Amino acid sequence: MKKSVLFLINGLGIEKPGSYSISIDQAMPQLSKVKETAYFTTAITSSLEYRGAYQRFFLGDTYRSELDYIKNNVINQNLVNNPVYQSLVNSVKKPNSKFHIFAEPTNDKVIEEINSLVNSLGFDQTKKVYLHLILTNQTTAEYDKLISIINYIKFHLHGNMMVGFIMGKEFLPDILGKVELDYIKKLLFMCSAERWTETEKKLQNLKETNVRPCVVQGFCANNECYISNGDTIMFFNTRRNNYDNIIDGILQMAPEVYKTQPDLSIYSLIQLYTKFNIPSFIDNIEYEDSLANILKKHNKKAVIFTDQQNMNLVNFYANGLNSVNNPTISFMVKDDKLYNKEYIEQLLEMTPYDLYIFDYHMDVSKDVNHLKSQLSKLDIIIGNLADSCVNKYSLFITSLYGLKKELPVAEYNTERVLIDYEMQIPIFFFDYTYPKSKYYLAPGETNDILTSALNCITDDPKLYSLVKEKGLLNNLFKALK
Repeated sequence: MKKSVLFLINGLGIEKPGSYSISIDQAMPQLSKVKETAYFTTAITSSLEYRGAYQRFFLGDTYRSELDYIKNNVINQNLVNNPVYQSLVNSVKKPNSKFHIFAEPTNDKVIEEINSLVNSLGFDQTKKVYLHLILTNQTTAEYDKLISIINYIKFHLHGNMMVGFIMGKEFLPDILGKVELDYIKKLLFMCSAERWTETEKKLQNLKETNVRPCVVQGFCANNECYISNGDTIMFFNTRRNNYDNIIDGILQMAPEVYKTQPDLSIYSLIQLYTKFNIPSFIDNIEYEDSLANILKKHNKKAVIFTDQQNMNLVNFYANGLNSVNNPTISFMVKDDKLYNKEYIEQLLEMTPYDLYIFDYHMDVSKDVNHLKSQLSKLDIIIGNLADSCVNKYSLFITSLYGLKKELPVAEYNTERVLIDYEMQIPIFFFDYTYPKSKYYLAPGETNDILTSALNCITDDPKLYSLVKEKGLLNNLFKALK
């Protein structure tokens, strides 16, 4: 039975100019040996941490499929029959009230669905509708794309709508103290925080000062977007996010600001992960391209080796943003048995899995020497896997996210150096059944790694693979199928 193995050294990347150089060949002789016969290419990653990287890996760029799902299943001709929508209609029609929509500008096309919702409500031109943008981007490298998306959104806003607040999703902690609550009062209820009508200049300034978008302290794009008593709030979310810090701040500060029992109605598009009772239009989105759905479609099974503390999170993403016990995906805690070659051979031969994912992280290293030591230890497992996969299984050795941090050189040497593996990660592919005379490995995105491994065991032409046949005609015929 053909099997695929994915060995993830998360944080491993391509050194950028100015980065402290670590000789991978010296630290990892087994990987160096594999490289002599393996295919090699690179992938682009926008992540410097595992949460976003897991999502991209297990689901790909979900925004297009999410927006298509919303368009076809939520905001369509059947919307008027949705009882939560009818409740929203009654709420927003209150005289002199405003409608506040919080949305993540992750894709410029989201404005089309927001406009569709606003159009369905039939507002006259006097109704004030404010679109508040929540930034989730993890790296400053994403500002250029973010600016382009926000400019597109501003240009295509429905006639009643204006951009209000712009804030980082993580700028508020989970537990709000007096400082945070005072700022929420200042920003959301008084519009007395920084005001930037030219949002592009503000975002450029944040980029130049190296402030990540997700932690941007909120600012106002106009001075009338404050939340008044009687207003309606909607989270136009394209996934089951947790906005409890924002919701908590609003609900805590409203009584103090209004000096009376607040009359605020809060809704969400998709059911939120929240401690509050927030009515939603739908419970969840089904992701057809998640690992769980692909395995189910092809009657395959996977096992993921990861740290105990990461199991719930990995399970959540692998199952298409659902926390379920799925019989097609098993989990094992990484342990020292993986350094034993006989154990690896028996694991691959005797267990009933088609896909094996080994999930390691090098960004937890405390200094450069420790990082090298961790790589050397992982190299033993790579050697065992490479020997066990020869002429039998497909082996991918890669990463899901980059690494950019300053580390001491060693425990005894506190000189700090910059390790900069941001944006670009390597992909090694090892499988003799794909001879180099006929195949090559194309560059791609991190999700392409997973579908490539699955393609090796399913031969499903609908699964995009980085492993490609040489020759333009072959690829053209496959694309047309």
